[in-house]
Amino acid sequence: MGPGGVLIFKLWFYCIAFSLIAAIPSGYAKTRSSPKAETGILYTKDNVKIAYERYGDGSDTVAIICPGFFNSKENRWMRKTVDLISSKYDVIIFDLRGHGKSGGKFTWSAREHMDVDAVLDYAVVQGYRHIGVVAFSLGAASAINAAALRDDIDSMVLISCPTKFESINYHFWEPGMFYDLKDNIECGWEGKGARVEHIFIPKEKPIKTIVRIKHTPILFIHGDRDWVIKDRHSKRLYDAARVTKKLEIIEGGFHAERLIQFHGDTMQKLILDWFSQTLK
Repeated sequence: MGPGGVLIFKLWFYCIAFSLIAAIPSGYAKTRSSPKAETGILYTKDNVKIAYERYGDGSDTVAIICPGFFNSKENRWMRKTVDLISSKYDVIIFDLRGHGKSGGKFTWSAREHMDVDAVLDYAVVQGYRHIGVVAFSLGAASAINAAALRDDIDSMVLISCPTKFESINYHFWEPGMFYDLKDNIECGWEGKGARVEHIFIPKEKPIKTIVRIKHTPILFIHGDRDWVIKDRHSKRLYDAARVTKKLEIIEGGFHAERLIQFHGDTMQKLILDWFSQTLK
C-alpha cells in the first residue's frame, strides 16, 4: 500500500471508530457555561458563514479560541477553555467551517485561515488593541497560516499543532485514542462532528509558513503521549519559528483538548502567564 493509501486507511479508520460510538447513550450531566455576551455570524473572503460567540466586559484585549478538527465551540473542553481565559481577558470563540453552526465544509487546513481572518477582522473592528490566539491541532495550523499573512496578532498559543497535514500520526493503538472515545461517549457527542471536503485539496504546510511570521510571540504546548500528533511536531515548529518563542511539553499529556481536560490548571497558568508577558 502506497503513502496515499495508508493515509486514506488511517482517516477511514478514524472516522469509523468515532462513528461507532455516536449512538451510545450518555450519562453525562452538562455543566453550566459562562453567560453569552454576544453571538453572531461572520463571513469569510470566500463567503463561508462563520458562527462566533464573544464574552467580555469592555477590555481592550481579547483572546480568540480556535478549536481543532471535530470540535465546535459547544464542546465542553472548548467551553472550559473559555472559562480559563475569560477570568482575565475578553474571549471570542468560533466554529471552523464545517463545524457546529458555521457553514461550508472543512478543508483540512487548506482554507480555514480565512475563517481565522474573518474573526481577527471582527476583533479589530470591535476596537481591541491587543489580540491573542489560542488554537488547537488543525485549528493551530490554520492560525499559523493566517498569522503568516498579517501582523496584528500580538501573541499566540499553539496546542498540539502539526508541522503539516501529511505527517499526522494516527497511532490508534495508544491509550490517548481510547480517552478520546470515552470522552465522546460521556458528553453525548455534544460539540462533536464535522462536514468535510476530500483530503487532497492542496494545503499550506505550517512548518513552511511559520517562518513568515515576523512579530508574533508563540507558545507551543504539546503532550508527550499525543496519539494523533506526536510532540516532535511542536519541537520542529519551535525550531523553525523566527520570533520570541517558548516550548512546553506536558508529561503524560494527550492530544489537544485532552490537555484542558486533564491538565486544566497547568494549561491556564501557561496560557495566562504567556499572555501576561506578550499580550500587551
